[in-house]
Amino acid sequence: MYYPYLRGKQFDLLALNVLIQNQRWSKKIQPIVEPVRDSATLKKTVELFDQHQFPLYLIDNPQVGTYKLFDEKKHSWQLSENSSVKKAKIVEDTTCAAADLLLFNERSPRNPQGLLPLVNKKTMLVIPDQGRFRILPAKEKIILKESFQTKRHVADYGTKEDDFFTDDHLYYLEDGLTGFSDFTIDGRRYFDKGGPSRAIAIHITYFDAYLNLRVKHFVSDSNDSAKDQGLKFIEALEKLVSWYHRNQDQLLSTLGLEELMNYAHQNKFPGLGTIKKWSLAHHLELIGSYLEWGDHWRRGMGKHGI
Repeated sequence: MYYPYLRGKQFDLLALNVLIQNQRWSKKIQPIVEPVRDSATLKKTVELFDQHQFPLYLIDNPQVGTYKLFDEKKHSWQLSENSSVKKAKIVEDTTCAAADLLLFNERSPRNPQGLLPLVNKKTMLVIPDQGRFRILPAKEKIILKESFQTKRHVADYGTKEDDFFTDDHLYYLEDGLTGFSDFTIDGRRYFDKGGPSRAIAIHITYFDAYLNLRVKHFVSDSNDSAKDQGLKFIEALEKLVSWYHRNQDQLLSTLGLEELMNYAHQNKFPGLGTIKKWSLAHHLELIGSYLEWGDHWRRGMGKHGI
């Protein structure tokens, strides 16, 4: 099982929505969403997972964003009985209330003994890759890693265009874990500021010959200023298109990848948020296909959506 950790930003949530609506979703992907904004998109996403009975863990005590600032929400939802949308909590102290999933981070208590009352409850644990959490006697544990190697500046991704992402999908069962988790094609640090960028990068994950998951970075060239965002996007997109045509026999044509490629034919810049939406949609569909089909992952989800 894959438990992607998402900060619940607008275009991240739209990526989840579009995969479900196009029957490209796998039940073996169970997102953990930390709400950062009280938005109609969040409401729609929660209701969509509930309606289709797809598992979703919604963090009840978010640590970042504006969602946590207001007790009364503008956008609320009603869940069905025995809903697939479950409650998750970030463990801040040993008095943490019960939840279906408990998430430990750098703010969690450092003394493992004080956490035992929480662990004794039949709850899934998401933990950092640290010994003091690994030794907790829980039946269901997932390690949350930062698989995406973030750079300080977008242009810096051009200095190394191909990075290792993860091989946890190959070994998590042997490690005695329930699943694997990461921050997808984002870093651990929460960042939600928009605006033009001096460089544009498209991040596309793919499987190598050994089924390791890697990520390619396609970066614009005209990076001296923030002028002409459309040109920067086309520069990056042309590199993606060229790479795809050279390697298409070894790649999965996902909905996200198809949509990005279509912008090359349209010569259109859809905006940075939309680029992120389709890149994330590609990543999730790719992993979903692997979890459904294993070595036959190139069957894809397009005709076999679960």
